[in-house]
Amino acid sequence: MQGQSDPRTPFVIGIILLGVVLLGGIVWAVAYAPSDSSDRGRTDVNVSFNDENDPTLGPSDAPVVLRIFGDYQCPACKAAEPGVTYVRRTYADRLKIVWNDFPLQSLHRNARNAANAARCAEEQGKFWDMHDALYDFQSDWSEKSNPRDDFHALASRVQLNVDAFDSCYDDKKYDAKVYADVQEGNANSVDSTPTFFINKRKITGILTPAEWDKELQAVLGPPLTPAATSTK
Repeated sequence: MQGQSDPRTPFVIGIILLGVVLLGGIVWAVAYAPSDSSDRGRTDVNVSFNDENDPTLGPSDAPVVLRIFGDYQCPACKAAEPGVTYVRRTYADRLKIVWNDFPLQSLHRNARNAANAARCAEEQGKFWDMHDALYDFQSDWSEKSNPRDDFHALASRVQLNVDAFDSCYDDKKYDAKVYADVQEGNANSVDSTPTFFINKRKITGILTPAEWDKELQAVLGPPLTPAATSTK
C-alpha cells in the first residue's frame, strides 16, 4: 500500500520558508540600516593606545586624534569609507588620523593578508593609496582562495615598486604588527568594525560626512575652509 502525502505539507513548508526570508530581512536591516546617534555605541571609555609604527595622517602633535579600527574585507568598513575619506580631506590639517588593523579573520579569510599588503605599501609611502584601492576593489579579491595576484595588480595600480612589494608581502613582514593591532583593539573593547575613537570617545558603525562634521566640530570647531563642510 502506497503512503499518502499530507496535504498540509506544502503549507507548512511555505510557512517555514517565509519565516526564513523574513528573518533574513530583519538581520539585513539591523546590520545595514543607518542608526541614530543614541544607538551607535558611543561611550567614554578608559582606553590607552600605542601608535608606534601605525600609519598616520595629519599633524603628529594634534590635540585631537581619530583612531580607526578597520578590516579591509568588511562590507561595513567599505560603506564607511566615504565618510572617512571626507574626514581625511576636510580635517587632516588639524586632526591626527591613526589606522589600526582589526581583521576579523574568522569571518574574512583574506583580511589579514590585505592588511599586510597595505603595510607593505606604506614602506614606499603609499599606504593611503593602497588602503583606498583595497576598498575600491574589495569585491575583486575578497573571496579569492589566494588574492596575491590581485594585490600585486593593485600595487602596480598605485605605482609601487612591485618587486619590493611582492617580497614584503610574501614574507608576511607586518603580520606581527597586524596581530598587535588586534590585541590592542581587544584590550580596548573593540568587538566590531569599523570602530573609531575620537581621543577616548568610542564610536561604532557607519557615519555620513554630516555626522562626522557634528562629531569633529564639537572638539575642533568648523573646518578652516567652510566650503568643505558637508550638508548631506
